[in-house]
Amino acid sequence: MKNHVYQNGRLIQTNKKFSALKQKQKEWITNELRQRYISAINYPHTKLHPRKRDQILDEVYDLIEEKEIWIPYGEVKRHYFSKIPSFIRKNKKMMQEETKGVSEDVSEDVSEDV
Repeated sequence: MKNHVYQNGRLIQTNKKFSALKQKQKEWITNELRQRYISAINYPHTKLHPRKRDQILDEVYDLIEEKEIWIPYGEVKRHYFSKIPSFIRKNKKMMQEETKGVSEDVSEDVSEDV
């Protein structure tokens, strides 16, 4: 019982790991972090400023608490920072596909005119 605490009438594990969450919970948290991070990026290949990055983390942690998913803040923070390079790569890839799709549309319009 050294790693457990009673909080609001519930027994909570204080050393819980992110991997101990259910798959659906992990996916939801990761998707929320990704969506907010990508929407906050101004330039596709750059990291966010630390204050903005921490603000996103705080917002998502508040959502986690509202859903009554108990996970230590440090675990969410560690997971978030490990995923940031992945978020940037995905955003970069999406941007390249969008520009590629736009350039193909333009080339199709030009060939139709001829």
